[in-house]
Amino acid sequence: KVLGQIAERGHEADYAPGEVVIVQGDSVEGFKAFAPGGAEMHVVLLGTARVDVNGQTHAVLGAGSYFGEISLIDGRPRSADVVAGEGGLRTLALSKWTFEDLLEKHPEIAVPMLRVLAARLRADEEPPADAG
Repeated sequence: KVLGQIAERGHEADYAPGEVVIVQGDSVEGFKAFAPGGAEMHVVLLGTARVDVNGQTHAVLGAGSYFGEISLIDGRPRSADVVAGEGGLRTLALSKWTFEDLLEKHPEIAVPMLRVLAARLRADEEPPADAG
């Protein structure tokens, strides 16, 4: 039921290989929040997306992964660049307003999201493989 609502309320977006989807430091507030594509989170449908923080690749996301939710949750600027992979990228994009409405009406989707966020935090806290 919830997945159906997400699919109905989102829109598909296609990105060419190397196209920047999200820019680190961009705001999700003010006029940006009202612009088409301005304040959205994305679920990867096809292809891959590279997540770069301060110019360093942190992850490569595939189908079923999502990105962009952190800024929608805390209202702070984007924490990473997200770039479409070599084969391009298709996402289901959800506006800030849709995302917030879905969380309020279906709080059960927050628990899996918290698990993903916790895993990301733990991965960032781990020492590099060559340390020690």
